[in-house]
Amino acid sequence: MLAMQPTTKKIPITILTGFLGSGKTTLLNYILSNSSGKKIAVIVNEFGEVNVDSQLVEHTTEEMIELSNGCICCTLRGDLIEGVDKIIRENELDAIVIESTGIGEPIPIAQAFYVHPELLALEPDLPNIQNKVFVDAIITVVDSAQFFEMYERQSLIPDDDFGRGYSQLLAEQIEGADILVLNKVDETTEEELKKLTDLLRLMNPRATMLPTSYGLVPVEKIIDTGIFDIEVAEDSSLWVAELEKQNPGNSESEEYGINTYVFKTTRRFDEKKLIELLEYGFPSNILRSKGIVTIQNSDAAFLWNQAGKFIKFDPIGRFNDPNYTYNEIVFIGTGVNENDINILLEKALAA
Repeated sequence: MLAMQPTTKKIPITILTGFLGSGKTTLLNYILSNSSGKKIAVIVNEFGEVNVDSQLVEHTTEEMIELSNGCICCTLRGDLIEGVDKIIRENELDAIVIESTGIGEPIPIAQAFYVHPELLALEPDLPNIQNKVFVDAIITVVDSAQFFEMYERQSLIPDDDFGRGYSQLLAEQIEGADILVLNKVDETTEEELKKLTDLLRLMNPRATMLPTSYGLVPVEKIIDTGIFDIEVAEDSSLWVAELEKQNPGNSESEEYGINTYVFKTTRRFDEKKLIELLEYGFPSNILRSKGIVTIQNSDAAFLWNQAGKFIKFDPIGRFNDPNYTYNEIVFIGTGVNENDINILLEKALAA
């Protein structure tokens, strides 16, 4: 690719993520092979000393930068920004595709391109590229044929610094996406595919779903779409409110066994009883739950975050009015029974 003078055009960035084996590299190759003459730069990241994924990308005339031995979303954002700056200074481009590591979460990668000015001032050597690029879309590739097998694994992900389970990572990648590419639908039964799409629709009501085989997705549906919204992405903690807007309780999902229930109460949880509840775990039919929780004798707000067999319970701030706190948790599962959930949770509430 010939070096060109810097352009004033803002370059769209597509962030491509998906768990290992989902087919994201196949999709990337398809994008490069069917770009209709567009100049697309590629940044490939794979955790570990050897960049395996980049070896699978077919040779093209597009410029490629490899970021190894780290995850873009946590340790390499400075290198990422510098890499993007170098590409757009030396080349005239139509788009940039960032293929994230299989254990990366997409939202922090997107946030790297929307750094507040005061933070940039603290890093004078870091180039300011916010007027040169914009995040166009976050795309998560889902392995339709193996999704539930991976989602229900009880083991932790190897080499993951955050100690996450498979279901936790998959939930993060799904809920952070603008577009969900459901790959390998040719290897999935109609019943399993319907169950999967119902679950994904409830986990991320705003995402566009594109069923495909072999990563064959029309490029115009995933490049330069204008679908990404930084405010929506940063408000992903409002997961409960988003689900309630969709009113999933009346959706056709119930016909196929996937349904939801929102547990609400102004009574606080008893910390000891809640810990016992979390340690005991939830019935296997509860696939996902998330919400805001309050504890007795505290005005702190906690994030309840359960995916598959794994539960996290983290402080996220404080309620504005300590006299008005609440618990609001959305449960998604197969045959979710609100009476059973009420009985279970009420045992952990303070007297």
